[in-house]
Amino acid sequence: MAKVEQFPGQTGEKNKTEDIEKQKTKEISGVKADEESGAQQSAPGESRDPRMPDDSLLMGSSTAKSSGPEADGNRDKNGPAEGEESGRGRILPFGRILSGGGQGNRKLSYEEQIKQHRGRIRARRAFAALIAVIIVLLVVLYLNTRHFNRAELVKVRDFVAEEGASCVNFDGNVLQYGPNGAACASKSGRVKWAITYEMDQPIISISGDIAAIADYGGTTIYVMNTKKQLYTVSTSLPIHKVSASESGEVAAVLDDKTKSWIRLYSEEGKEIAYFIRSMEENGYPMDVAVSPDGKTVCVSSLLMKEDSVITNLSFYNFGKAGKDYDQHMVGNFVYTNEVFPYIKFMGNKACAAASNARLVVFDTSGTVPQNSVNNMLTEDLQGIFRSGDRIGLLFTDLTRENLYRLDLYGRSGKKEGSVGFTMVYDDIQIKGNRVYINNEQNMQIYTTDGREIFNGGFDRAVRVLIPPSGLSGIAVVAENEIDKVNLR
Repeated sequence: MAKVEQFPGQTGEKNKTEDIEKQKTKEISGVKADEESGAQQSAPGESRDPRMPDDSLLMGSSTAKSSGPEADGNRDKNGPAEGEESGRGRILPFGRILSGGGQGNRKLSYEEQIKQHRGRIRARRAFAALIAVIIVLLVVLYLNTRHFNRAELVKVRDFVAEEGASCVNFDGNVLQYGPNGAACASKSGRVKWAITYEMDQPIISISGDIAAIADYGGTTIYVMNTKKQLYTVSTSLPIHKVSASESGEVAAVLDDKTKSWIRLYSEEGKEIAYFIRSMEENGYPMDVAVSPDGKTVCVSSLLMKEDSVITNLSFYNFGKAGKDYDQHMVGNFVYTNEVFPYIKFMGNKACAAASNARLVVFDTSGTVPQNSVNNMLTEDLQGIFRSGDRIGLLFTDLTRENLYRLDLYGRSGKKEGSVGFTMVYDDIQIKGNRVYINNEQNMQIYTTDGREIFNGGFDRAVRVLIPPSGLSGIAVVAENEIDKVNLR
């Protein structure tokens, strides 16, 4: 017969006996019997042995025992209360909370497990992308705020320049041209192409990776890109001006005593259009520009009339939209007592022209161009520099804080930044959001909003500077070699 134990403190109730094996498996108020110590559970209302630890202190208030027989009875019938497992409070690990834990003991279906797994993958990818963006922003911030003080020239390869030849930046390459020929080499010194010719006075036009070289007063035009020679054009009249487009078309201004011929050649060297301008009526052509798609040509002509100087800015459209206009002229703008020696397209939808008194930007998005922006100049213009969709106008700095001031304008015609500098320059180049200024012995680099990045000298004479897309990769042609520039 199993031993029967009397539970005191239950007046008016019959003594109850339970089998020892059932007593071990039954859970009362969420606390299991301590089998190792053989401790007995107390009935409700019984004074607790002070030597026994209170679970409510160990597990927190959420797992404290409920007093009274009703609470015990409810837990016996309904199982563990919310937040408990097998009668004891459960604390979920942080990782399980993030991964969708805390759903109790319910077994997830296969589809739910797949969905949960995919959710975790998406969360990890989003977190990794956020970290990558933060790192990129920090690197950009570091590069944009870093200042350098020293330039170290490291020889890359020998590059012997022809005597009397000029060197220019050709879309990140070195282009050398002179009376006897031209050659193109990469920044590593590898020669990409070389041609020979005889010219008395070579003139050049570069747009993107297209270059056109002609002899002023001669009758031959050579057109190349950075990889090879594209075509050669022979004319019947002396060449006065050439202009290359980024797509390979070339416009040439030819002199014929009392009139000028403007001929347009395709990217294959075939004549696709021409028009004639009377010097008596229209004036002498000073500059010509071709849109990147090769369809629109702008000509600046200077006309002396009585005591006035008149400039005509004429637009010609050689696409389908311009065939119904006389000689394809779709617009003509007249300016009195102003000279426009510089015109340049900034994409197919904008053309900029600069005079001694203003910078005007024309909207060429439609067939008929519109005069969209006029920036009147109150200072003497010292030079014009263009790269991509920006134009820089150079002035003497009247504040005397610097020697020069370069104001930068975008294709909208609005001023986007200003750079003041103190160096006597040989060349100014705008590349991305940086301005590179150099002479034979020194170089200065600024952001387009005027912050100085570098101001230092070279240890040898420099002929041409080749700016990179970023700060690393600057190259120069120095004396008889190509050098890499390391900024320190």
